[in-house]
Amino acid sequence: MTTGSAGINLIKKWESCKLYSYKCPAGLWTIGFGNTFYEDGSKVKQGDKITQQRAEDLFKNLLPKFESIVNKKIKVSLNQNQFDALVSHTWNTGGSETLFNLVNTNSTSSAIRMWFETKYITANGKELKGLVNRRKEEANLYFTI
Repeated sequence: MTTGSAGINLIKKWESCKLYSYKCPAGLWTIGFGNTFYEDGSKVKQGDKITQQRAEDLFKNLLPKFESIVNKKIKVSLNQNQFDALVSHTWNTGGSETLFNLVNTNSTSSAIRMWFETKYITANGKELKGLVNRRKEEANLYFTI
């Protein structure tokens, strides 16, 4: 599967776009739509700058990497919204074996929702309101038919 417009919009909304490198709450140098690395695998560094077009290209070029993770890890059928929510989560976190396992074992909706809304909501030990809100939105998308 590939990410639909709902997933792309969700990622871009929560990552926003910065054309200069900055340290994210986790302390990683980041640029564009939440990118910590470039297509060749090199890491974003202090002082890096890009154009809006480069940010869009970087997003487009790296999205398949995260789609591939979800496609490889998920063994059950997903609807488009479920896939998009998982790609958004993976874009932000790198992916979670626990979440993938919950989906693959057809865990209850409440268990999956609870996991979405209570995990990966901190950076450096502090709960971040933006991550809490993002996880709720990902969960809501996941459960949208």
